[in-house]
Amino acid sequence: MTTTESRVPATLEERRPEHSALGKQVGWGIALRLANIGVTAIIARILAPADFGVFAVALAVHVVVAGVAELGMASAVARSALEPDEIAPTVASISIGVSLLLGAAMVTFAGSIASVLGTPDAAEPIRILSLSLVIAGVFAVPGAQLAREFEHDKILMATVAGFVPANALLIGLALDGGGAAAFAWSLVAGQLVTGLVLVAALPRHYLPGWRRSVVGSLMRFGLPLALANLISLVLLNADYLIIARLLTETQIGVYMVAFSVAGGATAVLGMVLTGVVVPAFGRVADDRSKLADALVTSSGLVALVAMPIAFVTMGLSGPMVETLFGARWLDAGPVLTVLALHGLLFSFSLLYVNVLVATGQTARLLLIQVAWLAALAPAIVLGVKVDGLVGVAWAHVAVIALVAIPGYLWAVRRATGRPAAQLGTGLVGAVLHPMLAAVFAGLVAGATSGLFETAWIGFLAGGFAAVAAYTLVVWPALVHHVPTLAGRLPGTRRTPAGHTPAKAGRSVQSVDRRPRLAFGLEGLALGGCSINAIDLARTLRGRGQEVSIFAVEEDVQVSLIPYAEAAGFAVTTIPADVGLVGRARAIRRYADAHDADIVHVFAPGLGPAASVAVSGRSRRAAVMLNWTMENAFWTAPHTPMIVGTGAMRDEAEPLHGSQVWLLEPPVDLSRDRPHEEAAAAFRHDFGISSLDLLVVQVTGVDRVLQLSGILQAIDAVVRLDEAGDHSVRLAVVGDGDAMAEVQMKTVAANERLGRDAILLTGFLLDPHPAYAAADVALATGGSALRSLAHARPTIVLGENGFARPLAPDTVDYFLSAGFLGTTPVDDPAGHLAGLIGDLRDPALRDERGGYGQWMVEKRFGLEAAADSLERMYAEALATAPPVPTRLADAAYLLARSAAGDLKRLVTRQ
Repeated sequence: MTTTESRVPATLEERRPEHSALGKQVGWGIALRLANIGVTAIIARILAPADFGVFAVALAVHVVVAGVAELGMASAVARSALEPDEIAPTVASISIGVSLLLGAAMVTFAGSIASVLGTPDAAEPIRILSLSLVIAGVFAVPGAQLAREFEHDKILMATVAGFVPANALLIGLALDGGGAAAFAWSLVAGQLVTGLVLVAALPRHYLPGWRRSVVGSLMRFGLPLALANLISLVLLNADYLIIARLLTETQIGVYMVAFSVAGGATAVLGMVLTGVVVPAFGRVADDRSKLADALVTSSGLVALVAMPIAFVTMGLSGPMVETLFGARWLDAGPVLTVLALHGLLFSFSLLYVNVLVATGQTARLLLIQVAWLAALAPAIVLGVKVDGLVGVAWAHVAVIALVAIPGYLWAVRRATGRPAAQLGTGLVGAVLHPMLAAVFAGLVAGATSGLFETAWIGFLAGGFAAVAAYTLVVWPALVHHVPTLAGRLPGTRRTPAGHTPAKAGRSVQSVDRRPRLAFGLEGLALGGCSINAIDLARTLRGRGQEVSIFAVEEDVQVSLIPYAEAAGFAVTTIPADVGLVGRARAIRRYADAHDADIVHVFAPGLGPAASVAVSGRSRRAAVMLNWTMENAFWTAPHTPMIVGTGAMRDEAEPLHGSQVWLLEPPVDLSRDRPHEEAAAAFRHDFGISSLDLLVVQVTGVDRVLQLSGILQAIDAVVRLDEAGDHSVRLAVVGDGDAMAEVQMKTVAANERLGRDAILLTGFLLDPHPAYAAADVALATGGSALRSLAHARPTIVLGENGFARPLAPDTVDYFLSAGFLGTTPVDDPAGHLAGLIGDLRDPALRDERGGYGQWMVEKRFGLEAAADSLERMYAEALATAPPVPTRLADAAYLLARSAAGDLKRLVTRQ
């Protein structure tokens, strides 16, 4: 054995930065892939589709056999846990010996194999490709050596060196009438040149040798991997092996071209994953936390490359095929559309395979591959019968999506030891932004190409438009994050001594004064959320904060402006019908005018505009509050979110990319409290005697959410009266767009009962006397809390007839789900009438009212809410993402808004 000592760097910092090598790897991979497609386009105009089909069958045989030629042992050389000096000579001997035996078998049985597959003409290419099998065995160890040492430049140099003569030979033989054999000789020549360059680039060489003591461990590692490789390669080529007997050689050729183009992302990522992931993950296989973090990071890198290739290919499949390969290949277009999706999914499966190999999970890998193959074979047969070549493509997509990807996720989750929800959230967060950007780019590509009748013009125009669209959305994130992401791959970089990195994607900011606050409301209607916002603004201003308020302009029946002016605030309006960009521009101008540090919007619908508005300001943060009963995830991933219930927080925390805080709607305990004089005045003004059981419902009289509860309450009073309880009266306090309908219902009910059982007070600027006068309160959300603060027994109303009293045995439900409900009941009016009837008992009313008041005072005071907000604002500023991340978020929101506008436009047409 001849060896040459190589200089081993003392630290990883002496190697060139890994992210630079990774970027070059991807760049060259894309260039080579594009060059390969270009060569295929040239050959497609020289050779017939049948020639492609014959070679596809021969290549499938070769790939399957080559997958086991080195028995999976070259990967052991690439793993840092095993020293090459101990195992490389033995691995070389096994690889060369097995490949020679298998190559001889291919030559001997080529004719029989081709006949069994229904393609006799494939015999000659199979024999030629046996040479490639032997070459692969000879150069297995050199390739693994370079992969182990992260020598990406040398691997690229060898790949390029083999590509040029191989394709020159291919074109020459094709012009000379070489047919399918031209492909085979080209592959052999390219592999030989690449192997020789790899050997020349190595500073240390290993001749074949034998060490019996390592054979057992190599076999235990390699054989499961070899079998898994075999199944994986059968999976990749099962379609050719099956359809060879079901379809013509011409159809197989069409399918080969479609599959070749669709595999673009896989071809590029294969080099990166094999060269980086296997060695790098092997270094942290025993550190589950680092392994999980690196898996999420790698998934984001895969998504950045694979997703735009896939979705743009789907959008341009027709004009792409006609432009590159000519009109006789048009049948490949529909197949390519489906296979592009398969190529995307396969890119992620390739990542998971490499992670499992790097961490030694070869048995689980084998199990998944067996299940995949078992499902794929019958699916392909069914696909051929249902829809020909397109059916075969859909069979691939269905099986990889339903069997392979879930299986791999199960395996890598067990390898990381992380809870499924936590790991899943990380993976979704890593791929969501690139996916949305890629979908947008694909839609832009398809829409643009459809504007042109000439295929090549449509293809170029669509491609340029797609590149511009994708770059617009992801470029800030790409520039900012890719070096960081690559650096977080295990074993690729170390932090210099004494340096403590900040949390990824964050920049810590210091604020030398109390932050100025801009509160944003989604409209001018006076309701629970707007009242709470104004009350909080008043409380914070009393603590020395500078607070200003803006609201989206709208025509309303009951405006919040008088309430805000009474609290000392002038409300500035911003335009309503201006779209996301216009609204964000208005918010930014308002924040600039008031020098606001925090833009806090009290509505999820304003979240995107607020996030875009602060995207260019490093010392300004947006905060979105959602006091509805459902989470809204359409704001920017890095914008903090405030929700009103524990259940919403628990749901949002694993899904949202930034902080999720809990802040329940507050109550002004200095104003919302029992007041006997105010109660007496209310009863006197509206003619309610002390003998009446007054049920009060302070609410917006709107069709959305409130109307059903008001009508339910009216029907409940009618039921009680008809049952003999003539003392119950209902006062509905409020106004809104459903007032006319409520008035009609009230008049009919009072006429039916022969008394004014239902009273409509309309809007009251100060509703506190109504709360104080109530014997029983019907309420939802913040109104329920104000009723409870007045020590009034409260029945919470919701949707579908939901009605439930606040009591010790129900409080846990309301504290978790909020003061609303959706559980349906069979007889809403009868159910509510029964709950009101129970509260005829004064002792029960006092008990329920006292408990509710105690609960609110303990948990929902304005001062406590203001304390929480000040902490949230400080954290929002301290952890505000840097401007590039903000701009990436803004681009994501704008792209999604544009995609929504495009979808609506297409739907209308």
